[in-house]
Amino acid sequence: MTENLFSFKADYRDGRVYVGGKVYAAGLFATHLLNQYYLNDTAARIAVFSDDVNYNIVRQLENGYLNISEFVSTGRNVLEAMKSLPKLHPFDTLDNSAITDCVTVLFTEKNGERICAYFSQKAKISTLPQDEVAVGTAYRYDERTDKETGAVIHDAITILQFFNNVSTDLISAHDKLTAFVEHIDDAERFDEKHLLPIALEVFGQIPFPITTEYISLKKNKASSGETVARRLTFDRYIAFVLTDFFEGLHYGHYPRRCGICKKYFLMQSARRQQYCMGIAPEQIRGQNVTCRRYAASMKRKEKAENDPISAIYTNRCSAIRTEVKRGTIPAELGEAAKMLALDHKKTALMDDDYAKKQYKKDMSREKLYRDAGLK
Repeated sequence: MTENLFSFKADYRDGRVYVGGKVYAAGLFATHLLNQYYLNDTAARIAVFSDDVNYNIVRQLENGYLNISEFVSTGRNVLEAMKSLPKLHPFDTLDNSAITDCVTVLFTEKNGERICAYFSQKAKISTLPQDEVAVGTAYRYDERTDKETGAVIHDAITILQFFNNVSTDLISAHDKLTAFVEHIDDAERFDEKHLLPIALEVFGQIPFPITTEYISLKKNKASSGETVARRLTFDRYIAFVLTDFFEGLHYGHYPRRCGICKKYFLMQSARRQQYCMGIAPEQIRGQNVTCRRYAASMKRKEKAENDPISAIYTNRCSAIRTEVKRGTIPAELGEAAKMLALDHKKTALMDDDYAKKQYKKDMSREKLYRDAGLK
């Protein structure tokens, strides 16, 4: 069945998604769409399939007639779209060669003629007089119709509807994700509590079918035990990309747009980071540098007050150095406290729940010195 060619599975657990044998941070596929939409005209090349002619072929096949030349032309459009489809994750995990072979064999002039003959035979059956129907003539005629052609029609409709849906889903998902990113800075803090209301306002209610099952999954290759994970099967692209977005948002992952290269990147903390760690479009003294370093050289480095995690760390370390200089605390305790503060900062950057609930408490003067003294 052609349906199996277009559905794909993804396993979700602990803010990660397992697709095609690889592991990604939840939210990465939504970010990928934002970057890939215009790159190499990916969306345009896929969307070129979706026009009045191609929608019309679906209507023709459903209503029992066919324009053969349009049918063959539609097949060429699908093959053109297939050149770009694998560039958009997770469609690269599909059996794209099998899809291409299926389309090549299906949308031919010979099959168009077979379909027209099939419709003609069906039409003759529908016009039989009632006395002929009563004696079983219609049944005998129907038994002699080409059953394989019925399967060809079904496969053609499935393929066309899939590509029509992909085109529609691409545009809808991209527009909504872009709107979300543009409103991120309206949030008081970049965590689930503050970003979720923005997401719900932008996306609204978008129902889509998903098949869910629960499976056992190892935490990593070295794990001996397994834990529960959700395996979702998707038939629509928008169902996958929005699931990926909201799964990521639940774990503090969200797409941001770099102020230097204008590409989108996936944030995984509550920091107000404005620039990514990708290569900047401009060089510094002939050397390639990251966007963050380039921004710093242009006096555009993110300010400490916009990064609550780093601000707390910087202020605490400054206070420790002052106390060591004044002799208020021993130098050994000061060094141990700074090392512990750095550990807390790294944990906060990786664990948004810790950053929200415990980080500030652990970085207080009394607790930090007490814990460092115990170490």
